Amino acid sequence: MRVRLANFLATTAATIAGTFIPLYAHQLGADDVGIGLLAAITALATVLTNLICGHAADRYGTRIFIIYGLLTSAISTLMQVAAFDFGSLVLFRVLNGLALGVYPAALISHVQASKERLGRFSAFGSLGWTVGSLLAGTIATYFTIRGTFVAASILFLIAYLLAMRFGVRPPDPNGEKPASLWAVFVRHRSTFISVLIRHVGAHMVWAFWPLFLQKLGADYFWIGVASAINSGTQFVVMYFLTDRAWSTGLLRLGLLLSSVTFVTFALAPNFWWILPTQVLLGISWATLYVGGLRATTEGNPNPGAASAIFTSVLNISMVVGPALGAALVPIGGYYALIWVGAALSCAAFLYRHISLVRARACRARSGLLS
Repeated sequence: MRVRLANFLATTAATIAGTFIPLYAHQLGADDVGIGLLAAITALATVLTNLICGHAADRYGTRIFIIYGLLTSAISTLMQVAAFDFGSLVLFRVLNGLALGVYPAALISHVQASKERLGRFSAFGSLGWTVGSLLAGTIATYFTIRGTFVAASILFLIAYLLAMRFGVRPPDPNGEKPASLWAVFVRHRSTFISVLIRHVGAHMVWAFWPLFLQKLGADYFWIGVASAINSGTQFVVMYFLTDRAWSTGLLRLGLLLSSVTFVTFALAPNFWWILPTQVLLGISWATLYVGGLRATTEGNPNPGAASAIFTSVLNISMVVGPALGAALVPIGGYYALIWVGAALSCAAFLYRHISLVRARACRARSGLLS
């Protein structure tokens, strides 16, 4: 239960600190292109430490990465209060991105070693997103956006203190040498690539999401409510359903529903239309995330590397997606990004489906030959 609580606190903190970054950047002088590039460079910093630390956790144990990752996240999150222009914000966001990449794969690896359910562990992350979204809107309304960084830093610090108390398992001294990151990627490439395609399209939209909702008439509070509906739905689906279902089926369902969800965004005439669509978004992400994570880590002797690649795929999409969005938004506006996101989700579903069909055909031919 302690690892779930640490996940809840860390996700709550990251959500509070990240919700209004696009608006904060605008206040410090950034344009839409600058906002997209800021999201991309921050995600790139997270990818670098995530891959390095996730792979290292299989060899050296998870404790050091969980503890110091949470501590540096607390410090670097608080530093963002001191941003005085867009350039300084870029610097602080990069430092924060580096810190945020240290602990996630180690946490997932610890869950696998503890034989806990990944769906329920992930559900507490979504619960943190729900609480963080609600708190972010309230804190920003009454204490300005800078206040969100203070609150998030405190929660990261509490998570750090909690992590000091639960038993993090060391690596097996008699185990096999951890496989390379490339070998783990190749083994599960259809999962990683399909998730990457979908999430590139998603982050083309998410990089500008608060601005899109403002355009539809939402204020800070209702932006937080929309995110809370999404993440609250995720919690229910992850906690009660995703540990029981077939992981491959969950992933394909999530990819298909993602495409449908983005189409509903593109049809929105006002902000109130967005609220019920967040339920569909929550279902699509819950099934996609847990399905993909289970498919790549369950029964894998290198859970740290697999989870590091999976989370890095998500973060790479946060590099590519916002960069593409920054290039496309001056041409077609926010709605163009949403339609492209829907098309990419559909392409990801088709790629995953075709890959599975081909894999079954190869196994069938092998059986006949043997």
